[in-house]
Amino acid sequence: MEKLLKLIKKIIPKPVFLFFQPAYHFLLAVTGNVLYRFPGYKLIVIGVTGTNGKSTTCDLIARILKESNELVGMISTVSIEIAGKRYDNVTNRTTLGRWKTHKLMRQMVRQNCKYAVIEVASEGIAWYRIFGIPFDAAVYTNLSPEHLNFHKTMENYRNTKGKLFAKLDSPFNFKKTKRVSIVNADDKEAPYFSGFKAGEKMTYGIKNGSVRAKNIEHLPSCINYQIENGATITGVTTKTIGEFNVYNELAAFCVGLAYGIKPEIMAKAFKNFAGTKGRVEKIEEGQKFQVIVDYAHTPDAQEKVYTELRRFSKGRIISVFGATGDKDRGKRPEMGRVAAHLTDIAIITDDETYGEKSEKIIQEIYAGVPQKLQKKVKIVPDRFAAIKEALLIARPEDIVIITGIGHQKYRIMGGKRTGWNERKIVSDLLKNLKKRKVK
Repeated sequence: MEKLLKLIKKIIPKPVFLFFQPAYHFLLAVTGNVLYRFPGYKLIVIGVTGTNGKSTTCDLIARILKESNELVGMISTVSIEIAGKRYDNVTNRTTLGRWKTHKLMRQMVRQNCKYAVIEVASEGIAWYRIFGIPFDAAVYTNLSPEHLNFHKTMENYRNTKGKLFAKLDSPFNFKKTKRVSIVNADDKEAPYFSGFKAGEKMTYGIKNGSVRAKNIEHLPSCINYQIENGATITGVTTKTIGEFNVYNELAAFCVGLAYGIKPEIMAKAFKNFAGTKGRVEKIEEGQKFQVIVDYAHTPDAQEKVYTELRRFSKGRIISVFGATGDKDRGKRPEMGRVAAHLTDIAIITDDETYGEKSEKIIQEIYAGVPQKLQKKVKIVPDRFAAIKEALLIARPEDIVIITGIGHQKYRIMGGKRTGWNERKIVSDLLKNLKKRKVK
């Protein structure tokens, strides 16, 4: 169907296509529901939305449910899992097409899954990709500028995500199950998302919320802290790093509480969780400096990961990043400003160009770099060359952080898919660098 849409797009005039496009998407959503017999009514469906942290939160929710011996299905930007079998999501799409989502959920039903954990993107909501799915729980992580090329304003962006929470009280949801709302109380949009009707409302945070993280101890390879839920205190040790991951874990913890999972079981799940693929993922090949691959592709996500790395860095932080073409142009100069301020050497390169020219995207990023910080910034248009240069100039105890692509297996360059496994590319470059030094 996606191929058919592209063909139609080429044939008919753009204004006509845009006029009928919503009807096309809606028709797909309706037929997908009917074709796969509304599988969401046979599952407890948990949706996770927000700007950052969605994939990791989905991963954590799935892990704690599995730790309690439940069969789980999951659809996220990174992975698809059905009853313990996991494979990569190679679509580069967060919320899959209408037919694909319902097909996967039907497979979950056939495999006797009790839960379906679904990462929900705002564009997916707008294009009816979750139409007809009866959600039992909605989780909100945070909100920062993203997809404004599509939504135009932050209010539109927020309100679109709010439609997931509105589904909790939908008159078309005939399941006799409780509806749970879980909201990050430390986020400025918490009052909006908490305002939707739900059978049970939970909030979480470090400063605010009914479930809070206390006594947080950040270490180079883990975090130790306590989760306070009323009179109950649960000690947590996790292999992940960063305050942002504390929030992800709190969100998942709330889901577990809502469905009766014991805190000690969730603590065990967190302890064994090494992180989501392509999310602050360390690449180790015996080098004397750290190399991290991360999906951060917004100024807010960049700022959080750079700030966290600075907490432990003994050497320099070298960043490699770009911005996606045909997406929100307003974030580009802000990305340049953040990297210039928070890293010691910033290498601006290409990301995914889609239909734009790489040079234009890079210049728009560079435009945000303050003049006094321009000496810290390099422009290396080719991403492979940029990564290689960062690794070559890295010294012992430096941290090289490469953001934007993360887990993806390809990039869209000039309108065409190009194979790109950044984690493998970095690993191979490090191996070659090691061989060269041995010689």
